[in-house]
Amino acid sequence: MSTEIVLAEPFFKGNALALIKNGRIEDFIADFRDSKNQLVGAIVVGEVDRVSRELNSSFIKLPNEKTGFLKGNKHLKSGDRIVLQSTNFTPIDKAIVVTQNVSFKGKYVIITSKNKRISFSKNVKEKETKLELLSLLENFVDSRIKDVGIIFRSICIKSSPEKILKDLKEQLRKYKDVFDNKNDSICQLVKAPNALQKAYIEWDKFDDPDIIKVKGCFDNFSVWEQILALRSEIVDLPSGGNLIIEKTQAFVAIDINTSKKSSLNSALNVNIEAVKEIPRQLRLRGLGGKVIIELGPLSKKYRKKIEETLILNSLSSDKLRIAGWTNLGNLELEKPRDRFCLSHEGRPNTRCFTASFTVPSQKIVACVT
Repeated sequence: MSTEIVLAEPFFKGNALALIKNGRIEDFIADFRDSKNQLVGAIVVGEVDRVSRELNSSFIKLPNEKTGFLKGNKHLKSGDRIVLQSTNFTPIDKAIVVTQNVSFKGKYVIITSKNKRISFSKNVKEKETKLELLSLLENFVDSRIKDVGIIFRSICIKSSPEKILKDLKEQLRKYKDVFDNKNDSICQLVKAPNALQKAYIEWDKFDDPDIIKVKGCFDNFSVWEQILALRSEIVDLPSGGNLIIEKTQAFVAIDINTSKKSSLNSALNVNIEAVKEIPRQLRLRGLGGKVIIELGPLSKKYRKKIEETLILNSLSSDKLRIAGWTNLGNLELEKPRDRFCLSHEGRPNTRCFTASFTVPSQKIVACVT
């Protein structure tokens, strides 16, 4: 039986949190020194600066003299003030990608402003469970529920109706506060969530937002030691093979190497080991965007097994999407850039936003790439 523990420790002017499973770190979220300068998850009022018909997009004036990039919406014109949200980290020399489909993410439900329908996490599969969740809305007294979309998250499967309804009311309140706001000047309406809030929302194990923070608890579980290991591009696998993970400007490249003495059968086992580990490595390193995996020798008949193993070992917060296989047999993935990217200080390709933190006599840089 697996054991999961949530650890929290003071970190800069905020917190660092680690999700530990069987003694090994599975996820890490922290308030980096420069986190406050990012708008990921924040909801703002922006002003359309100029509209590009060729790109079918608009450039937006955002708070703190930042520039946003909004795809679509041909009805906008210069000077329009609109409510927007940023969902991905953006390199410092590029416009921040924003959307008008503002979402309010709680632990149990997500409220959306544009996609006005009721839907369920892909893990909510049982018809009976869906009907039970829908029944919660029948006696829900709030007229705003007709104006929004509702997504029931997978944690609802094992949660009480009281917790789900409480979260739904809270997210609807946030929706009302934003869209009833009469301030049409360029401003930030809702701050980006901090590390404690992110962990509470994303980790099923984390059911108490008032978790006790104990200085030094990371050392007891070798958290910093495991974080420092992420400096290396090479990840050894139990069978003798390894992963080589490289971040480029265009994509993340992952090479799966089998041992020199591997047979075709053992090569399959190495590939299975590798795809079990890849979601964790991407998550902890904060890597996202396009991901290309070059596997070891693999028959096409095992591709489905590789895909299933990859998804099975992902967390819902990873939001991994399998794009397909290339003609050369590489597996392509997509993952949101919704985390700081951890990179060893001094590595190239850190021209972008950086936030450093210190652990015993070592230093790591977190950067948005």
